[in-house]
Amino acid sequence: MQSKQNRYQGQIKNLKGHLHNAKQGNLLTVFLNLECCQQIIKESRPFRQRIYTPLQTLLSFIKQVLVADKSCSNAVISVAAARLSEGKKTISINTGPYVKARKRLPEETIHHLVSAVGKTSLKTASIPWKPYGLEVKLCDGTSVQMPDTKANKKVFPKHNNKKKNIGFPLARIVAIMSLATGSIIDYAIEACKGKGTGELSLLRKIFGCIEANDLLIGDRLYCNFF
Repeated sequence: MQSKQNRYQGQIKNLKGHLHNAKQGNLLTVFLNLECCQQIIKESRPFRQRIYTPLQTLLSFIKQVLVADKSCSNAVISVAAARLSEGKKTISINTGPYVKARKRLPEETIHHLVSAVGKTSLKTASIPWKPYGLEVKLCDGTSVQMPDTKANKKVFPKHNNKKKNIGFPLARIVAIMSLATGSIIDYAIEACKGKGTGELSLLRKIFGCIEANDLLIGDRLYCNFF
């Protein structure tokens, strides 16, 4: 069991390295330059042609998550180094503009991009990857700790067993994924308690991405859905 887990972790590490280090035909750039993604980014918000456009901010943000040093300063230095190698004007390594650009990214834009990339990947999936020619989709949920900010506390309350001023806000995530490509087709995020925040309720919100003849696989919890 442990050897299998180590193998999976190794595969994930290799993929993260490939996503971050590939120079020619960078997968992240390829995905975000898809016509559907470019349209979503264009409509995300008004912006000036500065350094941290929505596209550059997204690329930097994703790479920041992938690398070991997840600091904003490292993300900004990476942008500065890339511009220098491309012969472009150098930029300040002050993290302020990058942090502000991240905050200006609408959550709806991220959601639409994830869904667009996921659905596009289904169209290019090889037929042998589909058992009996069916599109196999997986559904599952998890919970994550959110940054301990006042805004998050209002939307994502802490767990009931946590004392006052102890613990972090909790969010629940339910996603529908493609077995063939491993991509997320759609997802929903809510608080971890309260009406309409259970995994079954979140599944109902994204059930529209399940199409006729799809095969949906979930754990025993989802048997209660029907």
